[in-house]
Formats: sequence, C-alpha cells, structure tokens
Amino acid sequence: MDPEKHPLVSKPPAFNLREIIEGGLVEPHFQPIVSLNRRSIIGVEGLSRGLHPATRQLIPPTELFHQAMIQGLEADLDRVCRTKIMHDFRQVVAESPDFFLSINLDSSVFDQGVQGQDHLGRQVAELGLEPGHIALEVIESEVEDVKELQRFVENFRGHGFLIALDDVGAGHSNLNRIPLIKPDILKVDRFLVQDIQRDFYKQEVLRSLLNMARRLGTLVIAEGVETEEEALFLLDMDVDMIQGYFFARPQRRALLEKKAVTDRIEGLGEAFKKTFLKRMGVRKFNMNRFYAMIMEAQMELRMKGLAHFDGALKGIVGRSPLVEGAFVLNEEGAQVSEYFFNGNGHARRRSVVFQPFPKGSNHTMKDYYFSLMDPSSSKGSYVTEPHLSMASGTGCVTISSFFMNEEKKRFILCLDVNTHALGDENAG
Repeated sequence: MDPEKHPLVSKPPAFNLREIIEGGLVEPHFQPIVSLNRRSIIGVEGLSRGLHPATRQLIPPTELFHQAMIQGLEADLDRVCRTKIMHDFRQVVAESPDFFLSINLDSSVFDQGVQGQDHLGRQVAELGLEPGHIALEVIESEVEDVKELQRFVENFRGHGFLIALDDVGAGHSNLNRIPLIKPDILKVDRFLVQDIQRDFYKQEVLRSLLNMARRLGTLVIAEGVETEEEALFLLDMDVDMIQGYFFARPQRRALLEKKAVTDRIEGLGEAFKKTFLKRMGVRKFNMNRFYAMIMEAQMELRMKGLAHFDGALKGIVGRSPLVEGAFVLNEEGAQVSEYFFNGNGHARRRSVVFQPFPKGSNHTMKDYYFSLMDPSSSKGSYVTEPHLSMASGTGCVTISSFFMNEEKKRFILCLDVNTHALGDENAG
C-alpha cells in the first residue's frame, strides 16, 4: 500500500496494530484516475486507512505503515489492506465495468517469493475479479532481488495483470529497471509534477519520459496533481492520465463523486482552450516580431562585405533586446563571423563547458543549417525546437535565414532567441 503524501487526520492515540490486523480494521479509500482525452474517470487507485480499535478514528497511512515496519508486520498488514481494497472494488467495477484498479504492492510480496505471489493470485480469484481490471504497482527501489522481481512480473503479466512502475522520477528511481520490468504503466512521481509549469528542468525530464513511453507503448499517469495550472500544463504536454487532489481526494467507495470529477474535467477543457488560444496569439505575435527583426538584420548585412560582418552583428544584437546571440555561416556551413552575445541583461552560465563556437567552426550537423540546405525544402528561413545553447548554457531557439551580401554571395544569418522571449509557457 502507498502511504499518502498528505495525511488527512491528526495523529491518533496509541493503538494495537495486531488488533487492527486481526479485526480487519482497515477502511479502503479510492482516488480517481482520469483520462483527459476521454473526459472521464477510467480507474481508481486503492489506498488504506486504519481504524483505531477503540475510537474508530482514522489512522493516517504514514503512521499505520510506519508501525507495521517497526513491528515487522508489513506482510500481514499488506494482505488485509489488499483484500479490503479488492473486496470494495468489486462494487466499484459492478457500477463502472470499464474502471481499472491500481494497487500498490509491499516489497514483502517479493520477499516471500512464490508463497506471497500465490496468495495474491488466490485473493484475486476468490473475489471474482478479472486480472485485466488490476494494475499492480511496483516500487522498484524496494525490491532487492532483481530476478525475483522479473519472475513476478512475467508471471502476473502472463495471467493478464497490468504492471505499473510507481514513483518514477523520485530521487531513488532507477530507470535501468524499465527495460527489465517492461511496465505497462509509468506513474510519474509528484516531485516532477509539482509546479512543473514554472520549472524548465522538470518539463524536460517529463518530456523525455513521455517520448520514451510512447516509443515503448507504455501508458503514463501523472500523480499528485493539485492545481489547475499543473493540470493545464500536463494537458498541453499531451499527458492524458492524471491523478491528484485537483480532481478528487481519496474517498470511500460509497462517496466517489464521479459527476464532480467529470465537471472538473469539463472545466479544465474550457480553461485549456482559452489558455491555448491566448498563448498561440502571443507566440504568433512574437514570431512575427522575430521574422521582422531577422529581415531588418539581413538588410543591413546585404550592404556589407564579409570583412564587415562582425561590426554589423555587434550593432544588431545591441539593438535587439530579444536576441541572445548572433553569428553568420557560409553555404558550406562554416562560421564566418564571431559569435556576438547581447550584453543587455541576458543571463549566461559561466563555465568552460558553455562557450560560443569560434570563427571557422563547422555547423553542417546543426538543424538550423541542414534544414535550410535540404534540396526538397523551399523555405528561406527555419526555427529550431527549444534546445540548450552551448554558447550561453540557457534554453533557446535558433532562427536561421538566407541572405545575399553586396558581393553576391549567399550566407546564413543565425539568431539565438531565449525561449522566455517566445512568450510560450512550454518553452520554460
């Protein structure tokens, strides 16, 4: 079971954990997992709350499982919680046949080997549940026996269960387990999701995970989404499956507010439409400014000979606050000017790693060069995807465009524009 990050109740009086286990004093809670593309709930994660034997006060999962660890009762508590969750899920799936259950497995299941796995299989069979309705969450960092983990995955996948890798992106996550487990689902940890709309590094890590998941045919669930801003950004990144307080807190089965969640999804869709149109308007406005700016720079360079490019570029970046740096290539991809930085407030990472290419450098492997030189392309200019500038160490896009100078020779003007200047939240 997964101790929830945000306990809902205060610490209860002292309790007897064996009494809770033997009496089955565990209350299942379910948190909806939504699909934004389908605009509906598609599953639930099963979580557990202990009930105090005397007061029936809810015991936070952090306290419940901490005591189990201290007393060596993880396996016993895990079985009780799992049985209670799957028992209640029978009623959930009876009302919503397309829902799936995501349930976390304690590492004790692997420690017990075949015995622990057989017990889990019997639980599912005795409750009359279909394996295809259940995703078994594995926290790979808790499993020491890699071969046992692999046997477990192969066994249960063979019986039709889904395998989910939990806490992906957390500090202890080992991505080298992904090719070993070949998970059906990656559950992205809240650490990566929290305030992702304001953190360029988190955005790029998640973008890499999404690209990898698409290639592997793996679903992605973003956990711990708490704000509309986070949800909107994830939606814009094409994250379909989301779980978190923004949609609903974990609830008892009888209290699952499906309509409230659906209404929240619909509201998010309307907010996304407005945000998208506004951002696209800003981006289009800025791109028009950039193209006007590069045309103005070209006009100046057209009247110069090669020997005077450096002086012209220095003046161009000085007059263009949106430009981070500028340089010129010849048709063979060689840099024929120095790289000129804009000193008007543009931040640079001072390190030997981040240095501009010197005059004479070969740029033929760069997309801002070969995309323009592609014979099948009729474009006279090109804008790269956001990337890390090796000149400044900051995120940028490079705008490149042909021009012909007074000597009737063709050159390529390249302007690096900081991604923040695009006015695009996705650019970081």
